[in-house]
Order: sequence, then C-alpha cells, then structure tokens
Amino acid sequence: MSKVGDLFVPRARVLGLVAGFALGAGLATPAMALSGVYTCTVKSLSGRGWIPPQISLHFHDEWTAEVVHTGNVSALSGRPLKAGFFRVSDVSFRLSWMVISASVGNGSEAVNTHYRAVFNTQNKKLSVQVISLDSRAKPPRGIGQCVHVTS
Repeated sequence: MSKVGDLFVPRARVLGLVAGFALGAGLATPAMALSGVYTCTVKSLSGRGWIPPQISLHFHDEWTAEVVHTGNVSALSGRPLKAGFFRVSDVSFRLSWMVISASVGNGSEAVNTHYRAVFNTQNKKLSVQVISLDSRAKPPRGIGQCVHVTS
C-alpha cells in the first residue's frame, strides 16, 4: 500500500471497530428496562397527611407503571393508579401520577393532586413531592427506602 493508502482504513473495518466499541460500552443496546414491584416505606418531611407512609411501585414494562398508596387516603388504599415514568440518569427514574378525589369542603369539583417522585434504582431510595398549584406554599415532601419485591 502507498503511504496515502495507509491513512485510509477500509470502511468495513472502521464500522466493525465502532460496532465492537459500542457493544462493549453498552451503547448499542437499549437501556435495561425497569420492571418488577418495589415497596417503599416513606417518611413525610412536611408533617402533613399528603404523603402516604407506604408506596408500591409496579413497573410492567419500559412504558407502563402503576403506583399504589397505602395509609393516607383510605379510599385509595391498595388501588393502583396509572403512572408515567422516564429515565433521568443511569440509576434514576422520575415518576408522575395524579390522585383524583372527591370534592373538599363546599366545592363541587373533584380535587386533583399531582405527585412526582424520583426513584434511585442503585440505592433503592424514593423522593416524593406533591406538586402544588400555589407557588408560594412549600409542597409536601417525603423520602423513603424501597425493597425490590418481585422481578
């Protein structure tokens, strides 16, 4: 080969090297899907009753999840709620769900309570927050430790 030819590596060889590197680095395969059931014991940091003492996370596949509250709203206890989730880092997922409950006080409209949580799969910790429409109020928050119950 000429000196100029030595500068150019055949395309098939370059693609093979890139593919091998990507597989070795875990880049060629999609991220491992979160699945199974996690039960989390949660401590309210705000002292209000919005944060349930126990939350179960049910991951069915890479697109669907459910959240089950235990202890804060008796009508919801044990009832699965649809949740959305997405990956925020290699070890963390953000979940979001809404609780629609009966009207409070003299109001005739149902109350929508939005929950947001970050679940760390490495240390099995959960951080929960109620998203408030009142930007001046400190939103109820809680932290918890989770146990992987089933795969």
